[in-house]
Amino acid sequence: MSALEKTAALKDKPNLNEVLLSWKSPSHPFVKRSPVYYQTLAALTFLFVVIVYFFHDYLLIGVILSIAFVVYIVSSVPPVEVKHEITPLGFRNAGRLFRWIELYAFWFEKKWNKEVLVIQTQLATPTQIRAVLENISKEQLKEVVGKYLLYLESPPKTFTDRFSHWLSKKIPLDTTK
Repeated sequence: MSALEKTAALKDKPNLNEVLLSWKSPSHPFVKRSPVYYQTLAALTFLFVVIVYFFHDYLLIGVILSIAFVVYIVSSVPPVEVKHEITPLGFRNAGRLFRWIELYAFWFEKKWNKEVLVIQTQLATPTQIRAVLENISKEQLKEVVGKYLLYLESPPKTFTDRFSHWLSKKIPLDTTK
């Protein structure tokens, strides 16, 4: 095969390094919490610790305190800005490339007045990839990502999703929206 024929053959192949869409956004939706949120979190933690103390299950007290600490940190530290890219090979989120073969479907959600792209994976972890939409439209994403993945109007709800939604309505930690 001559050099001219090799060059012609390469022109027909797609550029796998080409960036089809790219944007920067916060790593997750974030809203500044009121002091009432942290007071409610502290009160519920204290209540659970007192109840578990009477059962003399000190390891569970440590677990409750650890969960409360993680919730406090996640809700008080603002997110970092990350870059998202869509290429012919897959979806690059914060520097990690997820190949299209590892992904299943996508949909859009709204959280705290921010649009979020959610991509369902076929991996054990992470099961979902989330990207906040800033300076990019849902239609652009539907057009490009829809060539590679299945688009779902509404996400499949698991028991855990339904339970956490019910619990957050019954016990709101923050009264402001």
